[in-house]
Amino acid sequence: MTFDFMAVWNNRDILIEGILNTLLISVIAIPVGICIGVFVCLLRISKARLLRWPAIAYIEVMRNIPLLILIFMMFYALPFYGVRLSGLTTGFICLSIYGGAYFAEVFRGGVEAVSQGQFDAAKALGLKYGFYMRRVIFPQLYSYVFPPATNIALTMIKESSLLSMITVAELTYAAHEINGRTFTPVETFTTIALIYWGISIVFLKLTAILQSRIEVEHIRIPIAIR
Repeated sequence: MTFDFMAVWNNRDILIEGILNTLLISVIAIPVGICIGVFVCLLRISKARLLRWPAIAYIEVMRNIPLLILIFMMFYALPFYGVRLSGLTTGFICLSIYGGAYFAEVFRGGVEAVSQGQFDAAKALGLKYGFYMRRVIFPQLYSYVFPPATNIALTMIKESSLLSMITVAELTYAAHEINGRTFTPVETFTTIALIYWGISIVFLKLTAILQSRIEVEHIRIPIAIR
């Protein structure tokens, strides 16, 4: 059995476009998902039922249906109601709201891990809810939320491959297109697997650098106060 990776190399323009689209989707969807997660987390931990129950419903729905079903519903069902979205826009929206539910639970877990004494002290000082959550509680969350949030973000990068089902020209779609031209499935999908692996390694390295910098800043703040 011989391997012909030149067939993949000769179609590198398709591959490069797929890589760029995968990175574009991830770079937009992950930060948006984090923002959604923070917002939903604040609703989820609220004492007001009118705020808490919609957040719970959103989290449970997103966590208990497959992402592929959500993509199909948004891409194929919404046009029946007069809403037509491009594949790329559908990808941004679906990945963002899907990841947002998981980020919300990670942030909620982080908030609940903070000592109750921190909340009591902030309230005793007369600090407003929004202020002490932003300046007292959330700065303490990085050690609790960073590892699981990194895993969720990494999963979102890999789950972007499902967008190939609605013809978004990301990495997996590029693989199908190259394989359709060259009939080299082993070489093509091995290359794609290695590219996903490379993207994941780079992402993990970047998050490790970011985490180390946050830890340094976290140490400097108490020193500066003293």
